[in-house]
Formats: sequence, C-alpha cells, structure tokens
Amino acid sequence: MKKSQHILPQRLKELRKENNLSQYKLAEELGVSRGLLSNYEQGSREPDFNTLMLIADYYCVSLDYLMGITNVKQRFLSTQEQNEYYMIFEDIAGLEKESLNELKKYIDLLKIRDDLYRTENKKLSESTSKNNIEAG
Repeated sequence: MKKSQHILPQRLKELRKENNLSQYKLAEELGVSRGLLSNYEQGSREPDFNTLMLIADYYCVSLDYLMGITNVKQRFLSTQEQNEYYMIFEDIAGLEKESLNELKKYIDLLKIRDDLYRTENKKLSESTSKNNIEAG
C-alpha cells in the first residue's frame, strides 16, 4: 500500500478539522459532493491531481504535505510559480548530460551575478540611509 494511501486521508481530515469545517461546508467550497469528500477522508478513493491541487490551494499547503512527503505545511511557492517551475523542469528533462552540465554552470554564473546585484543594492541602500541621517 502506498504511503499516500495512509497519510492523505489523515491529512485531509486533520486540515478540515483544524479549519473548523464540516464535510458539507468543505465539499461546497471545493465543488465536490460530501460523499466523495468522505471517501477521500476514509481512504476508499483518492482525489485526482486537479482535485489535489484545489485542496492544496484551498488550505495553502503543498502537495508534498498532503501526500506525506514532508511534514512542513507551508507552501513556499504559489500555484503560478509552481507551474512556471514545472514548465522549466519539463524543458530540462529532455536535455543531454552535456547540456545539463552547461546549464548548471550557467545557473552558477546567474547566482554570482544575483549575489553581486544584492550586495550593490545593500551598499546603495546603506549609503542612502547614512546620507539621509546626516542631512536630517
């Protein structure tokens, strides 16, 4: 039996109760029947991917949390950001090893550039603050 078959129903029920929702109210909010929601919580049925996304969005939790991959509820990316990253992952998946190595090098260069940019902005901000204090 898959891990999600044990944890997903438990997580769904816990989240609903933590949010003081009845199955009727949550089912209405999600646009599913109460019976179907009950089946999800009992583990007799599993939601499809779109329904899982809907539930994760509703509770602002990650799919990893719902599926028991992590115990961290907080989602770090919005659904739109997740979709953008998934599109990038799909592009990367078809690359040859040599191209992947080049991509890693390019990412390292971008990180260096971003670090330099943040350092320069921090210095500029500190300088501006110091000038404002001296002028005030």
